[in-house]
Amino acid sequence: MTRWIEASGQDVRYAFRGLRKTSGFTLVAVLTLAIGIGATTAVFSVINGILLRPLPYPDQDRLVALSNVHANRPEKSAMVSGTDVSHWKVDNQVFENLDFVSHPDIVAMSSGGSGERVAVQHISAQLLPLLGIKSFLGSIPTDDVSEKKGSLGVLISYEFWKRHFGGDPNVLGQKMFVDTWSGTIVAVLEPGFDLFGTGTPEVYEIDGMANATESGINDVRWLVAVGKLKRGVSIQQAQAAMDVKARQLVQVFPEMYKDVGVRVEPLQKRLFGNWARVYYTLFGVVGLVLLIACANVANLLLVRGDGRRKEIGIRVALGANQVNLIRQVLTESILLSLIGGAIGLVLAFSGVRLFNLWAPFWLPREASILVDGRVLLFTFGTCVLTGIAFGLIPALRVVSGDVNECLREGGHSTATISRHRTRNTLVITEIALALVLLMCAGLMINTLTRILRTTPGFNPEHLLTAEVRLTGDKYIDSTQVQVYGIDLNVIRPAVGEFCRQVLDRARSIPGVEDVALIDWLPLLESAQCASPGFTIAGRSVSNTAEKPNVLRQGVSSDYFRMMGVPVVRGRAITEQDMESNAWVAVINEEFARRFWRNEDPIGRVMQFDDSPEEKPRQIVGIVGNVRQVSLTMAPEPEVYVSYQQMPTRIYPGWTEARVHKSLIMRTHSPSKALMQDIRRTISELAPNSAVFGITMVEQTVSKSATPWRFLCEVLELFAAIALILAVIGIYGVISYSVGERAHEIGLRMALGAQPAQVLGLVLRQAMVLSFIGIGIGVASSFAATPLLAEFLYGVKAHDMLTVVLVSLLLMAVTFIASYVPARHATKIDPMRTLRHE
Repeated sequence: MTRWIEASGQDVRYAFRGLRKTSGFTLVAVLTLAIGIGATTAVFSVINGILLRPLPYPDQDRLVALSNVHANRPEKSAMVSGTDVSHWKVDNQVFENLDFVSHPDIVAMSSGGSGERVAVQHISAQLLPLLGIKSFLGSIPTDDVSEKKGSLGVLISYEFWKRHFGGDPNVLGQKMFVDTWSGTIVAVLEPGFDLFGTGTPEVYEIDGMANATESGINDVRWLVAVGKLKRGVSIQQAQAAMDVKARQLVQVFPEMYKDVGVRVEPLQKRLFGNWARVYYTLFGVVGLVLLIACANVANLLLVRGDGRRKEIGIRVALGANQVNLIRQVLTESILLSLIGGAIGLVLAFSGVRLFNLWAPFWLPREASILVDGRVLLFTFGTCVLTGIAFGLIPALRVVSGDVNECLREGGHSTATISRHRTRNTLVITEIALALVLLMCAGLMINTLTRILRTTPGFNPEHLLTAEVRLTGDKYIDSTQVQVYGIDLNVIRPAVGEFCRQVLDRARSIPGVEDVALIDWLPLLESAQCASPGFTIAGRSVSNTAEKPNVLRQGVSSDYFRMMGVPVVRGRAITEQDMESNAWVAVINEEFARRFWRNEDPIGRVMQFDDSPEEKPRQIVGIVGNVRQVSLTMAPEPEVYVSYQQMPTRIYPGWTEARVHKSLIMRTHSPSKALMQDIRRTISELAPNSAVFGITMVEQTVSKSATPWRFLCEVLELFAAIALILAVIGIYGVISYSVGERAHEIGLRMALGAQPAQVLGLVLRQAMVLSFIGIGIGVASSFAATPLLAEFLYGVKAHDMLTVVLVSLLLMAVTFIASYVPARHATKIDPMRTLRHE
């Protein structure tokens, strides 16, 4: 062992001396490796932070999520309701406890006479104690009140406490109106608390459990159920128990649980598993970049090895052991890789910051994405494996040559042909891998272009929008009045009055040409449109659960004209559609197609089920389809009603759509002053409400493509790196080839070869390598690009136009990269060659 350590130390010292002597080679190799290893480390940091790092709670391996599974979509884990969780708790034998949590949501709040937007999350009372969470100030309600239905109080984050309340220790007991409810602040949570890493909510509402004896047929399923397995109980055993429970619930509440099963899975997988495909795809992409970097450095080492052939030959002739020579070359390559990895680690820090800058706001566990011990270990392992990968071929080449050939000055033999073949193979590999990456980037660019060219169903030009979330007891009575035993929220008349006033006031603002209003502007990222169930007069359903749902929007009379949504048949909403007149509805073409395929819907009657005060509505018109949720999603059935013809008492699940309004104004001068006037006008009418999102509608449409733009930018970056590395590799091989063939080229020119012929000779060699690499790359892309299929829109994974364009790009790049050394070859002096002869 001592001898091995001494020998390794000698190899390291020898490698350091060698790298210092060839500083130019060392610099290029280290930078190449730094780029490859740095990019790989940055992506692994993201995967580690989001998918691999355990949740920071005791017994996190026993934490599971429970989801509904619908028979028509068995692969999807669906959300649950509070009543679902209550039903599952009855006679539970496999969980220590069952709780629930909502995804973070951006809502509005009012406190102390001011309104603002906050991130809120709903939790059950026992969830935080189950996870061992402590408060910084006050106390979290204990489980003895956890079965009480309704809000049990409000928890606020430490950061929100400092920002909004100035760190006032007397904050406990104060009232806050958040979203659609009023609650009392009972505790301040510890600094930096982020439940499950799904964002950083500022307010947590503690909700009680629903009554397990009720069906919950009117409950909205919008929660994630969280359970903690009893010790010794496996996920498989819990799944079997819940399968039995699901069959029992079908018997007790058939209209609620028909064709609905239960899935039990690790909590971390449920929260973040949907991201795995995206990030592992990126990891594969960055792995290709690292392979290209390895091929590049391997070629550099081969070139360097050729320059040391005589030295190696002398050492072998003097009795040097081949194993020692291989070890020495590998030591040098691993040392190069470690130096490159150290610089790459610095680049990885910047890469992680860049990733967080580019990433959409809904990216989970963003705070967990950092370079930690696991990432450092990964980087070290990557460096060692990379060093062996690109150093193995040169190491084997060192000991495979003929000693006599190595000692002969200027010798040219079949060994030279073999060395050329190895270098050419590496370059072909680089070109093939670069083509695969360029194909991926090209497909995403094509996808993003098609998305942004997709017609949203309306004309966003010259339209300015402002969002307002009406907040407070002036607009909502959140005491949940009971009608027929059902909890309802009461929307006060002030909501309708605000709508009328803001339409009138906005029209008088200088620069505003026209104005309209809708509950939620199409394509808003955080839209919570109402989608109640409905019935059609003359058609019956066997039970409430079988009622179809439809998107519903309350609009003003000028909305369709302002947005350029065509009225296909009948009429639009008018000013005469007031509460006292007959209630009407306007449907879109998709609604008509789906529910009246061979009938005329005009004059037919429908009725929503979100309020006992809802009246039958006569369908008076059909308008064009609008892409409400995403540019990539086909238009869904949608119904428009007058904002003046809405019931007062509604189920809590649809309250948000009633108190959020999108104001839309036509203007040809969207100045900052105009935006300030709009904000001031709205704030004067609703001083305690949050006003936000004042922007051009065109920007809203563009912003809706953020997920695809994010993936496109990341792939573009990696593809650009791959292309640059491939260019360096091509240039290096062709330059070295010209240098090796200088004697041959000089003789050719002495015998009458013209510069154009020499130029063609060199370029032909480069283009042959390019054609072979492109051919292999195209074949490889047919296996790689289908992994992107779920992210593509309007383009196939094997899009031939993208294949042709990427191939032409690589041909052009190869030509340019080899043209400089080819021109250099035409300037070789034939007389100097003859003198050497």
